[in-house]
Amino acid sequence: MRQREVELRNIAVGDIFHARAARNIASFICVALQVRENTIFARRITTQSVHEFDRTTGVEDPTNPIVITSVAPLPEDIRAILLNLDRKYRESEDRFAEDPTWQPTEDETRLTKDQIRALVFVGQHYDDNPI
Repeated sequence: MRQREVELRNIAVGDIFHARAARNIASFICVALQVRENTIFARRITTQSVHEFDRTTGVEDPTNPIVITSVAPLPEDIRAILLNLDRKYRESEDRFAEDPTWQPTEDETRLTKDQIRALVFVGQHYDDNPI
């Protein structure tokens, strides 16, 4: 088994990893929601979109690929900040689902200094630690 496949197979529920859209180089910081024999289901933290990656190749949708590019572990403080950011965005999605007229306040949408620090950190960290 190739090293890439080994690292992809080691992804577990709750792990945070990075993927990139091949066509527009968009960054996807994802948290693994469910891991099956051939599939990794993950949620993109910043948009709450759900993605289904092949567990062998790390690719979602070969026609418009999003590819897992790094599974490097994060420092615990960065991981905690990202999980709190995921919770914040998920709660906003839930509120909007309950009331389609709901609009978040400016304070609810503004990133904290720690959240900005974490997002800047992961950009470099994942680039420095590809699979």
